[in-house]
Amino acid sequence: MIKRKILFAIGRLSVGGAEKLLVHQLRVINQSKFELFLLTLFPEQKESFISEVRLLPNRWKKFNFRSLFDLISWWKLYSYFRKERFDIVVTSLFSANLIVRLAAILAGIPVIISYEHNLYPDKHRWQIWADWLLAKWTGLILVDAESVREFTSRQEEIPKSKFKTLYIPPLLEMSGARSADSVRKELGIPIGAKVILTVSRLVEEKGHYYLIEAAKKVLSEFPDVYFVIVGWGPLEESLKLQIESFKLKDRVFLPGRMDIRDVLPLADIYAEPAVMTDLPIAIMEAMRLGKPIVATNIGEIPVFVRNQESGLLVNPKDSLALAEKIAQLLKDEELRKKFGIAAEKIVRRYSLEEYEKNFENLIKDTFYSS
Repeated sequence: MIKRKILFAIGRLSVGGAEKLLVHQLRVINQSKFELFLLTLFPEQKESFISEVRLLPNRWKKFNFRSLFDLISWWKLYSYFRKERFDIVVTSLFSANLIVRLAAILAGIPVIISYEHNLYPDKHRWQIWADWLLAKWTGLILVDAESVREFTSRQEEIPKSKFKTLYIPPLLEMSGARSADSVRKELGIPIGAKVILTVSRLVEEKGHYYLIEAAKKVLSEFPDVYFVIVGWGPLEESLKLQIESFKLKDRVFLPGRMDIRDVLPLADIYAEPAVMTDLPIAIMEAMRLGKPIVATNIGEIPVFVRNQESGLLVNPKDSLALAEKIAQLLKDEELRKKFGIAAEKIVRRYSLEEYEKNFENLIKDTFYSS
């Protein structure tokens, strides 16, 4: 059997959902069928998945693009493709979707597959145009949710037939997680106190303002509850100011970056207040641990968080409803258990092995139809 050479490309292996998926893919793809390679465009940051990559050094090509107009790096990338003659190139996130995809097209790579992982309403016009143009030479665009397919197809005027939806399974590995008691001690949360958790980047579309407003209402009824908002991003300072203005500093915590393995076990309830999203991976991982969910009724969330079955759904930007549903679960331990059991059963159907089986079949179909 001929082993196809497949290259996965991404900007860098920062801590994020797309990067996490790529690292896991490199572990489970059938290496009796494929020769696996990895390409990164930029130097790694302090926090990354670099230590989790399981590839020989000569299978990981690292570039140092300084800008889109770094002609020397462009030439090196093109020359690398001409030398290696990959059968398939798979790109993730905009930098790789632009730079690597264009170089692969120019180098005559037979099959090019790109990922669109999220809704991107803030793309510049030139970025939309670039995606539209490059899609003409792209065999397949993979998305994590139907909502991403619908939105991207409409925004970039790319035929829906070019897209395929593959739901990302929970990627949580609990080995190496810290004890819950040590994490509680670090955060200043008493043992036994109820915790409402959310994990996401601190950006507008994630709706943290509404969760903090809901926290104020919940804490007026349940003063011993704690809210933990794990993540980083441009809204960190404004969220801290909101917490201070509500006088909630001793009950609502923003600890910054933390390993999701360490914080998820603390949660009695997982809250997802997003106002625009597809399907946050953290929700799937919380469900995998049997956590009841309170989430907004948007994107692909209702496919997994089934109202009154595995959690409770509210309209986006409705902090009062969010508070009411959190309070409802705080009052009812049996309901929390019921939702948690149902949540775990739902996501159990989605495994990384099944994802990769479907991914490999798509590669074959795309390769032989090109």
